[in-house]
This record gives sequence, structure tokens and C-alpha cells, in this order.
Amino acid sequence: MCIPAVAIGIATGLLSAVQSIAGYQAQSEAAKASERAYQEQRNLNQEAANRAYQQTQLKMKGELEQASQQAEQGLVRRLQAQGTTLAAGRSGQSVGGLLTDAERVEGKDLGALGMNLAYAQQDYFFGMENIYQQQKSANVSAASQRIAKPSGAGLALGLAGSALSGYSTYSSLKAPSAGGGTPPPPPAPKPKG
Repeated sequence: MCIPAVAIGIATGLLSAVQSIAGYQAQSEAAKASERAYQEQRNLNQEAANRAYQQTQLKMKGELEQASQQAEQGLVRRLQAQGTTLAAGRSGQSVGGLLTDAERVEGKDLGALGMNLAYAQQDYFFGMENIYQQQKSANVSAASQRIAKPSGAGLALGLAGSALSGYSTYSSLKAPSAGGGTPPPPPAPKPKG
């Protein structure tokens, strides 16, 4: 009888379908876990970039404060030099030269401070760009580790394959029909007589 063949075919198809569904669910869970890990890594990358931005900004702030203090010290030195010159009681053109010399020294010091600040600012901008590029690269690296969600079409194909597998099993187990598949011709009428 072909009942056992039908039962085995159905069982094979169902088992294959269950495996397809389980595989789809496992892939879905892996994709969800992968997405959570990716988002967490992006958050960590953002936090690291924020800390690096803050450090770079603090360094620039320190450079500005130091330059400001040096400029004030230069002003104090100039005023002290000019005050000393005027307090000495000198007169004539040499006094003007001494006063101008103190201004020249202060101007030279301010020029050096300006150059140092320009280099510090350039370093600041390069540092900020480098932090951004590192974060971007880390995000791309994290994105490349993600697992894609399985498609519904893939599940449908798996289920269709399961049905074909069940039918194939049934076909290979069913008993061949008697007589080679063509019915015998009807008997010839008998003569009366």
C-alpha cells in the first residue's frame, strides 16, 4: 500500500520545513544580536571621540591661556623697562631709543606668540579631523561585522524545497502500478453459437 509512503513523504517534508523555520529564526536572532552589538560599538566609538575632542579642546585652551599670560608678562617687562629708563632721569634722543627698544622687544615676543598660536591652532584642526576620521573608520569596521537579516523569500524557498523533498520521498517509496501503467484491452466478444 502507498499509505506508509505518503506518511513518510509528509514526515520528511514537515521535518525539512521545521528545519527551515528554525534556521530562519536562528538567523533572525543572530541578526538582531549583531545589530545590538553594532549600535553599542557605535555608541562606544562616539564616547571615545567625544573624550578625544574634549582633550584636544582643553589642549588648545591651555595654549591660549599660556599665550595670554606670556603676552601680559611681555607687557609688564616693557612697562618696567620704560619705567626704569624714565626713572633714571636721562634726557635726549637716547631716551626715545631706549623706550622704543622696549616696545620692539615686546613686539618681537608677541610675533613669536602669534606664530606659536597659529601652529597650535593648525594642530588643533588636524587633531579634530583625525579624531573624526578614526571614529568614521571604527564605525565602518563595526558595520562590516553585522549579520544581515534573513529574507522572507529565503524562508519561502526553504519551505518550497521542503515540500519538494517530501514529494520526492513519497515518489521514491510508492509502489509501482501493476501492468506497467496501461490498462489491458477489453476482452473480445465471444461468438454465439
